[in-house]
Order: sequence, then C-alpha cells, then structure tokens
Amino acid sequence: MVLLHGFPLSSEIWGRQRESLAAHYRVITPDLRGHGRSPATADGYEMESLAGDVLALLDSLRIERAVLMGHSMGGYVTLAAWRLAPERFSALGLICSHAGADTAEGRQGRMVLAEKVAAQGSLVAADAMLPKLFAPGRAAGDPIWEQVRKLMLNTAPAGIIGSLHGMAARPDSNSLLPSIGVPVLVVAGDNDQIIPLAKAEALAAATSKATLKVIANAGHMTMLEQPAATTAAVDEFLQAAGFRS
Repeated sequence: MVLLHGFPLSSEIWGRQRESLAAHYRVITPDLRGHGRSPATADGYEMESLAGDVLALLDSLRIERAVLMGHSMGGYVTLAAWRLAPERFSALGLICSHAGADTAEGRQGRMVLAEKVAAQGSLVAADAMLPKLFAPGRAAGDPIWEQVRKLMLNTAPAGIIGSLHGMAARPDSNSLLPSIGVPVLVVAGDNDQIIPLAKAEALAAATSKATLKVIANAGHMTMLEQPAATTAAVDEFLQAAGFRS
C-alpha cells in the first residue's frame, strides 16, 4: 500500500501508521516532488505529473498493483493516478480529501499565497495553514502543531509554490467517482475545517464501493491527531476488502 501525504508536508505524517501497518502490509510512504527528501524542481507539479511520479516509483519497485491512499493534496494525486492508470489500483483511499476542483475564489487564494511564499518564504504558508488544520483545542506549543509547523518550514518554497499552482489547475474529478471499480475508503475528521464532514459524506455517497470512516475529535490531520483510530480505519477497511496477509 502507498500512503501519500498532503500539502506542504512529508511522509513523516504517516509514521505511526507505517509502524503499525507494516506487520501485515508492505507500506510505502514516498515524499512527493518538492516535499520532504524529494528535490524541488522548477516545474512538474500538476496533479497528473505528481501521479506519474508515484506510478514510476511503483514501476521501479516492480509493483503492478497497489492500494493507493492520499491525504488532502495526496488525495488529488490519488485521483489523478486513477485517471491515468486505474489498472494499477487494488483499492483507493481519500483521507481528509475531496474530488472537486478549486472554486474561482480558491484558485485566487492559492495564487496570492504563492506570491507571498515567493517573497517571504515557507513560513508564510505555515502561518496561513496551521490554524485551520486541527480540531479545536490545539494551538502553538502543542507537540503535533509544532511537528507540522516544522515539516512546513522544511518544505522548499519552490515545492510550495509549484504545488499551489498544481492544485489550482487540477480538474474536477467528481465524474470519476461512480466508475471507480475497486474498494474505496473515505476518512474524515469530524472537526475538519478544510474538508467539512458533509463534503466527505457526499463524496462517499457518490463513490461506488465506498466505506466512510469518521474520526472523532479530529480535524484535517487525523493521522496525527488520532493516530490509533486512523490506523484502525485503514486496517479494518483492508481486512474487509481481503487484503490483510
């Protein structure tokens, strides 16, 4: 199984899940282009390009089919990979993500943030995003807050800017949902300020073979805020789909 991180983070967010799930699955947690240990390039941040990177990784590892799950932007990449190569999927997961394109307002907001990051660096993105990422009650000084802040500050401005442009340009993928022919897991935080629960419920309702798991007392970062519950949701889904070894 492949777990894809969100923006502007790294594979480190999956540490607890990787550790727990490795007893039963081969867990691959890559850093997307321009994030974590993957170098930031001048271009190539369209969701299809990032999906191509993931598919090339599977090729290099001689993996024909896998379970692909993505968090937030990683979910957009997962859907782009389905559009490119549905035959490579055993199952699919969207964790605190959705299938829609940006609104005009959303695209404009990304462009403004990209300009600020170009002028002032990665700290601008961290300051803009952190207050929206968690369920109420978590603030600066909290270990998880500080962990995520560090990941964002370690993400190269070029990676942040490229990903903002790539997300702004992504197409609407809602038309894909009814035709997805593999088991689909939709995970939502009950206090997600970025992807409201109603949007996750609509996503699951529109998707063939979908299972919705709502994580209590969690915002947009369920894998860090409620790691045991998020791991259990993934494991139970894979067991039900017959993938557990």
